[in-house]
Amino acid sequence: MKANSLYMEAHLIVSAVRILEHRNDSPPALEDVAGILSVSTEETARICRRLKPMGIIETVEKSGETRVFVNDHLRIEDIEDRPEENSISEELEKFRKKKEGERKKLDDLRTSQQQKRKKVQEEIEQKLRNKLSKKQNGH
Repeated sequence: MKANSLYMEAHLIVSAVRILEHRNDSPPALEDVAGILSVSTEETARICRRLKPMGIIETVEKSGETRVFVNDHLRIEDIEDRPEENSISEELEKFRKKKEGERKKLDDLRTSQQQKRKKVQEEIEQKLRNKLSKKQNGH
């Protein structure tokens, strides 16, 4: 389901429920609605959870199965038809940016540590050279 707005998704869910209800003469299971729309049951359940408080659909859970009923399809028109902000994508992008910042900070620390080690090593080598030259000059 590539509807990118709750408005379009609501229309699709209600249409699927009506078609399945017509075919089977009974309210469809959530899985059947998901199947006819070619989306996951979880995605269908997520949309239904959003439509239920609006009074558009009702769901009844019985024997481990969720049945979907159309309550008031006219309430779909109260939903603004605008693209839905994909919070999961936004969260993933924030996480990616955070990890990128942490990686940069870690790289900066590594570079700093390498420079410190190099400086200490150069100081040690210089001291050894000085000692060696003093011994050679002293003998």
